[in-house]
Amino acid sequence: MSFSIPPLSSIGNHNSHAPRTSIKKSHKESIIGTNDDAASCKLSAVNVGYYSDPFVKYFVKHPIRRQPLINRGFFSRVECIEQLVSQFFTQYKDINKKQIISLGCGFDTYYFRLMNNKDIKKDFIYFEVDYDQVISNKIKIIQNHKELQSMIDQEWDSKYDTNEKLASMVNHQKVSSKSYRLGSIDLTNLETFKIFDELEIDYNVPTLFLSECVLVYIPTKCGNDVIQWASNKFSESCFITYEQIKPNDEFGRMMIKNIEMKGCPLLSIESFPEIDDQRKRYNNLGWNKTEILDMRHVYSDFINKNRIKETEKLEIFDEFEEWDLIQGHYVYVFAMKSNSPSILDSYYFENTKNK
Repeated sequence: MSFSIPPLSSIGNHNSHAPRTSIKKSHKESIIGTNDDAASCKLSAVNVGYYSDPFVKYFVKHPIRRQPLINRGFFSRVECIEQLVSQFFTQYKDINKKQIISLGCGFDTYYFRLMNNKDIKKDFIYFEVDYDQVISNKIKIIQNHKELQSMIDQEWDSKYDTNEKLASMVNHQKVSSKSYRLGSIDLTNLETFKIFDELEIDYNVPTLFLSECVLVYIPTKCGNDVIQWASNKFSESCFITYEQIKPNDEFGRMMIKNIEMKGCPLLSIESFPEIDDQRKRYNNLGWNKTEILDMRHVYSDFINKNRIKETEKLEIFDEFEEWDLIQGHYVYVFAMKSNSPSILDSYYFENTKNK
């Protein structure tokens, strides 16, 4: 998910009690439409040198260089995910099967980056689920680019022609290779979660969930159902969520208004407006431990200092006031569940100073 940030000059110039903007496009269509913008922002950060992703270019039709504020923000998101996933892999390094499930995956390329990383043991299966239209478009993009195909079809039986197999998968909106599974879902309807059984998920192995700006766009009860379903089904698991908070201060109200104008209101932000509310949500829905940082502290306290030094040399950056405001309105939630107290104690997020 991605959207334009309201300029600071606009804050205070609007009636905070003005009625909500009417939505012209359907909520679902508007959410789907954010895929292109998010991929474009990621490509901008990659092209400037914030991180390496040789695959995101295939998902962007018209590359645009974004402002440093956006580039740094997407670098922070990507780096935080990578460090948390690295912890997950480390905790279960002696187990030869793990799973990652990306909820509302969009055009994210993390699977391809993981497979391209020679330092990571390929002992995981990567699941991606999203609306049927998104899945169909993603399969078509994979079908049109040999480099993407090569990252998944190496596991397929050689007797199948890759293009024919992918063409069939477009029609069925599903990919099922040894290490990569892709299928359609509606996160507001638990009946569609049967896709995981169709993709042969294993409920008995360590599993990590990724949810970036997804649950906040669906009704509170539906999001709660997803979080509780995950905690009930997987005894050794982590749930990583990235989303907006603080809807009630001046910037928060402008942020919500801006997103509503895009046609995709934040349907659950009022239910969990602060960090403590987010923590209670996950703890009450079956997770053993929940740690949360807003993005200001992710950048200053969690992300590796050497990576910060490297990237701060890339561009002139003078948007410090905007940075603090925006990053203070986004959080990463890191919820954990395990039968082993030592595993729970070994994870670190809140109580770390650049380990």
